[in-house]
Amino acid sequence: MPRISPEVARQAAHWHMLMLDEGVSPAQREACTRWRAAAPEHERAWQKAERVCAQLGLLPPGLAMGTLDRERRQAMKQLLALAIVVPMGYVGYRQLLPQPAYATAVGQHRQFTLADGTVLELNTDTAVSVHFEEQQRLITLRRGEILVDSGPDATSLRPRPLRVASEQGLMEALGTRFVVRQCERSTQLSVLQGAVRVMPVDGPQRTLDAGQQLAFDAGGQGNVDVAREQDSLWTHGQLVVEEMPLQQFLNELGRYRSGWLRCQPEAAQLHISGTFQLGNTDAILAALPATLPVKVDYRTRYWVTVTAR
Repeated sequence: MPRISPEVARQAAHWHMLMLDEGVSPAQREACTRWRAAAPEHERAWQKAERVCAQLGLLPPGLAMGTLDRERRQAMKQLLALAIVVPMGYVGYRQLLPQPAYATAVGQHRQFTLADGTVLELNTDTAVSVHFEEQQRLITLRRGEILVDSGPDATSLRPRPLRVASEQGLMEALGTRFVVRQCERSTQLSVLQGAVRVMPVDGPQRTLDAGQQLAFDAGGQGNVDVAREQDSLWTHGQLVVEEMPLQQFLNELGRYRSGWLRCQPEAAQLHISGTFQLGNTDAILAALPATLPVKVDYRTRYWVTVTAR
């Protein structure tokens, strides 16, 4: 039987979550019925969602979708879509339930030591949920970027695999230290020590070794590149770049400050190198004209434009 595509899985998860809401309207129920009848793949995805929910118990007794905040509903939809396309052995009991979350605000960095000894570091504007069970240890990356230094799992009689779930798939640590970043349409994985097995939602598995980096989509497509240790220096409050186009640099810097940081096209391809302290992004912007032929204009504290001079 053909595999269910990630896009259809996402649609099935959306409709299934909507139908669980006590406030669903008759028109929405009719639209869901039309979607299911539109293609055989739609109905197969719906039936798989039904089986997943029956097997895992999607909501605790008496809890309706309407009582959950938007972020947790989105996380549940994301993981249900993953369960539809990934073999059930990778998706454990209660993974689809809302889990206690760790999060950072824009510009914030936090470190946590989990129950198994794993050290988890969250970069700016990041949110994860963590759920450990008998079969596995699961970290779900909802947004942002994390560094994982896998622990020995000494609390369990049998070592449990440590996995990170993103929108595009699962990553299983093989005694390792690695960085995962959720991008708009891909997941970026950088392996700093050990190895990581990559299991895309709709593509073949592969293993990355220390020093390798991969940005992969839901189909597993992406080229292996070199992972740089300096790309993890955000854990020490630093941004290190080498001959980076200014537009890309400002995009990175913008992750660590609130508001709108623009770069005019005539300045976008200027290159910049250096080590920058992320604790004061205004100081970084103020120093740009000393190293590049640009000027920095503040309309407000949250609306900044860099132009060529």
